[in-house]
Amino acid sequence: MNKNIKIGFIHPALMDYRIELFEMLNSEYDITFIFTKQGRGQANVKEKHLNPPGWKHKILRTKYLIRNRDIGMYPKLIKELLFGKYDVFLVSNSWYICWPIAKLTRKKFIYWTEFWHWENTSTTRKILNSITFFISRHSDAVIATGTKAAQAQAGIGVDKDKVFTHPQCSVDYSQIYSGDFREKLNLQNKKIILYVGRLVEEKGLTFLIEAISLVNQQIDNAFLIIVGTGPLENHCKELSKEMGVTNILFQGFVGNESEKGSYYKACNLFILPSIFINNIYDPWGLVVNEAMAFGKPVITTDAVGAGYDMVKEGINGYMVSNGNSLELSKAILKIISDDTLENEMGINSRKIFEEKNNNKKLFLKFKQCIDSLCG
Repeated sequence: MNKNIKIGFIHPALMDYRIELFEMLNSEYDITFIFTKQGRGQANVKEKHLNPPGWKHKILRTKYLIRNRDIGMYPKLIKELLFGKYDVFLVSNSWYICWPIAKLTRKKFIYWTEFWHWENTSTTRKILNSITFFISRHSDAVIATGTKAAQAQAGIGVDKDKVFTHPQCSVDYSQIYSGDFREKLNLQNKKIILYVGRLVEEKGLTFLIEAISLVNQQIDNAFLIIVGTGPLENHCKELSKEMGVTNILFQGFVGNESEKGSYYKACNLFILPSIFINNIYDPWGLVVNEAMAFGKPVITTDAVGAGYDMVKEGINGYMVSNGNSLELSKAILKIISDDTLENEMGINSRKIFEEKNNNKKLFLKFKQCIDSLCG
């Protein structure tokens, strides 16, 4: 325990999968959690944010929005960083503001990042990417979420000795689920394929629906359940009708953990079909971890960071090319047409989850990083 180190931790919002890690950090250091997007979901899609449980924290949310961006938050953040008397800034967002202030005030700067793919889609994006690369190279340390993020840091010239790496960790919902959703939905004889997440373009749902249409030409017992909401929902429903996909259920947003767990428990296969759209993709994809906790085979695309750490090809699932509905359909058929393979992949998923989804090990990476700068 080192309560002499005062840390300002700048982070968007508190989610349930962060509680265990943040509690360990709170017990070890004198830390103030500074939440900049608490109460606002990504792209304003509904998320379940939690209230910090007695930790020192500040929520900088304001009502001054421009294009759904909280402009009023930035002056509050600048004031907090300038006068907060911190030794270390641990930053996972707003690094364009936090890094210059760290240098001005001679504070240690740790950049926590999950990003690994950058496209210069405009002059503005090219400038922002260049600034991000510069900040990474001139941070005192970088905590990279997973293999792809660590490789990306090396690729932009960050000294490997100052990069600390561990996979992202999720909550294990496998002990908290309610009821038998197969029976409730009368799907006892179906092979349930599950998607959980926001319904936005970068999640690749149109390609998943196209893949299910192709699967239906081969077998008649595949059933797709989509859990989540977002601006692409109506488009996906219309596309399903156009393609004659009737074995599909749009369940909407599920905020109850035990209910969400019941969908994972019921499925035969989980898919995260994300795609690259310019600078947008799925840096990690925690739903992959969540499904693996239930011992389920998983399919991701090469636009999902979790796939590079959590999915072992042919062992617990497959990684397919993003946007390729034919390749995705073939991977689906391989798994759900072979009960033995499906079962073996599920067992392997749980083993990999137990090995890599470890908040204690993640905390020790943070501790190693912080102590290396302040020891």
